[in-house]
Amino acid sequence: MKNIIKSKFINIKKLITDNDYLLALLVGLIVLLSGTFFGWYNNKVVPLNTDSYARYTLEAGNKLSYMSNWDGPNYIHIATHGYTSSSLTNFFPLYPLLVHGVNQIVSSPLYSALIVSWVAFLFAVFFFIKIIKLIFKDINYTEKIRALLLFIFFPTAVFFIATYTESLLAALALGAIYFTLKKRFYLASVLTIFSSATHLTGEFVVLLIMMMSWENRHSIKRFLSVGVVGSLGLLSYAIYLDEKFHKPLLFISSQEKHGWIHSSYLQLLNSIDLFNIIFIILLLLSAVYWWSRKRSFSVYSLLFLLIPILGREFGGFNRYILMAFPVQLMFYGYLKKRPALYPIVLALFVITWTYFLLQYAGGYVGG
Repeated sequence: MKNIIKSKFINIKKLITDNDYLLALLVGLIVLLSGTFFGWYNNKVVPLNTDSYARYTLEAGNKLSYMSNWDGPNYIHIATHGYTSSSLTNFFPLYPLLVHGVNQIVSSPLYSALIVSWVAFLFAVFFFIKIIKLIFKDINYTEKIRALLLFIFFPTAVFFIATYTESLLAALALGAIYFTLKKRFYLASVLTIFSSATHLTGEFVVLLIMMMSWENRHSIKRFLSVGVVGSLGLLSYAIYLDEKFHKPLLFISSQEKHGWIHSSYLQLLNSIDLFNIIFIILLLLSAVYWWSRKRSFSVYSLLFLLIPILGREFGGFNRYILMAFPVQLMFYGYLKKRPALYPIVLALFVITWTYFLLQYAGGYVGG
């Protein structure tokens, strides 16, 4: 009997670990359930931020409202009412559009937003597994899980499961990277269109796919076509803004109302915190690590330093670094040859992930 049970367990384990779809689903669901539970429990025992702007208040009594704080309610507002103010135009349209679509079936706008975020998160996990297998070659299921843990427990990865654009952009960007590595450029180009309609940093994804195309020694025509096609999402949004507000680049000027652009560099330096410094160092290390391995990844990592340099603001910077996937890939590549360090790094990741989760759930941190 024991042998039969053990055999069945081994077969189930093999089925899950060998099937990337099932592995992504299982790991993703574990993170979703853990994140929502710990956030809920934290809010029962820790005083919440009473600032009304920090919390989602439109569905009184909704048990998952703590998963939509700070920018989250703005996306839900756009999904249900559209761009009622020019100050909202820095929030790109694809995520609210998808939430609006789900909301036609699901009555709760909050649940609709969480469904979009959580489904996108599962796709992001799946594509990350695929990319790991392509870049590092012939890795077994243990190595897949080790790599995946560094992705899902990256310190600010809590925003993957909140009502933010991060999970959607991650799914689209990682999908574009995967299809580019597989030389399926048409699919990659389509995903970059949606990336540039999801967040301003989606243009970084367009540039990355262009650079990866160049690395593969493709023609100038293909290199340029990737950039033009990928930017269609951003262009469509600019056309919409011109029609509605007569300002096609309003998504840039509206950033000022959220603390960006108008600050001085002295204020920028004065506002820097420990996590900002750590993430800047990680971006620089990633650039160095990938320079001789995959230069497109190196340049892509450096692009994220433009956020505080051009915006003169660190608000949201820690969250935006989630999209700098070469950082997570660098960690796995480095630790793969140093297994003794892996549990230490993973423990630090989990601790900081928990910190950001509890801070976000309590309404204290929005990025």
